[in-house]
Amino acid sequence: MLPSARAAPAVSPEMTRCAAIAAAEERLACYDALVCAGIVAAQERLACYDALAKPKLPDMQTSPGDAVRPKSSATDTQSFGLSPRQLPATPEGPKLIKALVTRVTVDRAGNVLMSLDNGQSWTFNDQDALFRPGDSVTIRRAALGSFLLTAGRRSYRARRVQ
Repeated sequence: MLPSARAAPAVSPEMTRCAAIAAAEERLACYDALVCAGIVAAQERLACYDALAKPKLPDMQTSPGDAVRPKSSATDTQSFGLSPRQLPATPEGPKLIKALVTRVTVDRAGNVLMSLDNGQSWTFNDQDALFRPGDSVTIRRAALGSFLLTAGRRSYRARRVQ
């Protein structure tokens, strides 16, 4: 008999119900409960359900308080300016940040790479940009996901690189 001629295995209504659950953890819990329901021995079946009912322990790489601690503004500041594909989807965060320039490099094409005291690095293109370490800058959200870096009376369309 050809492999393609085999009949598809029958899928129980319970399996179909589990497959229809969108949330991954709930779907997995549904499948786990089906495994427990299939155990014939009563004591083993109860032990299986008991194991499912136990709360899951937090990941050992996080501290105990991380699960209940809300995101701090320092975390928001660290993620400010990263593109959507660099971050998981989260609420927006701060509308602007203020920082001090710690280092400035300019290449031959006029691309300015600016490091800030908060650890972020931003780049923009301007042949006439004059920045020194210690200068204060403000970076704010602009239209269409862009950012404006403002120092004094000049603004530059900037992009975060780190």
